[in-house]
Order: sequence, then structure tokens, then C-alpha cells
Amino acid sequence: MTIQWETMITAEAKAATALAAARSHARARLIAHVTAAREALITRLPGQDMIYLAKEAEARAWIAATDPDIADYPLLAAEAGLTAPDPGQLAQLWLNMAALWRTTAADLEAARLGTEAAIGAAATAAEIERALEWMSAQPDLQPRNGGRNMAGGWPAPQ
Repeated sequence: MTIQWETMITAEAKAATALAAARSHARARLIAHVTAAREALITRLPGQDMIYLAKEAEARAWIAATDPDIADYPLLAAEAGLTAPDPGQLAQLWLNMAALWRTTAADLEAARLGTEAAIGAAATAAEIERALEWMSAQPDLQPRNGGRNMAGGWPAPQ
């Protein structure tokens, strides 16, 4: 019987493969968690993110204008009277919503990036699992708006 030493898998190689698999699995769990948290906060329609950005831009322009003409603000014109009584209040509402989203997105992005770094730096599967513990302790990140999920209602304009 001949032993082919070059094809043998060492304990170190097995451990490295197991650690790589644990990292891959942890990254997939992290992506799934962040995706679910984001989806709980956004409207899933094609192009909706562009609409929200355009609404924010219109709202900023409306607030900055001295004597705005509603004809120059098609998104405000389309929604005024439905979501808020007038274009000024609607513009402020849109700005409040954008600020809430940025705050929540920043919290979630910091958690995602920190967890990704911890997964990459982990030397053991146990360290990888510890990096993911926040996901169980905090199943979804809530916006800092009195604990209300953005999908469940927005605060009134200031």
C-alpha cells in the first residue's frame, strides 16, 4: 500500500475549510437579516427609491423657495391634499421621512459593516457566531421615532 502524502488533508486544512464555510454561512445570514430589516421599512415597487429621492429633492426646493409655484413641483402637486393638507406640510413630511430613513439606514449599515468586519476577523466558528448575536437580540432595527416602524406610520410634520 502506498500513501500519497500530497493528497492528504491536514487538520489545519480541514479547520480552514470549516472556518471558510462558517464565514460564508454567516455572511448569508447577515445579508438575509439586513435585507429583511430594510424590506420592513421600504416600499417594494420598481423605481420607488427614485421616487422617494425625487420627492425629497422637491421638498427641499419647495422649503427653500421664497414664493414657490406648485406647477413647478409635480410630485407635490400630485400628492398634496392626500397625505398632508397642503404642499408645505407635505414637503416637511417628506423631509422628516427622509431624515428618519437616513438615521435608520445608518444604524443598519453600521451594524452590517461591523458584523462583516467581525466575521472576517474571527479566528473560530464561535467568534463568528458571537458576531451575529445582535441579530437575535435585535431582530429588526427600529427607526428612532418613538419606536414606531416607518412602515407602520410616520410622525406628523414639525
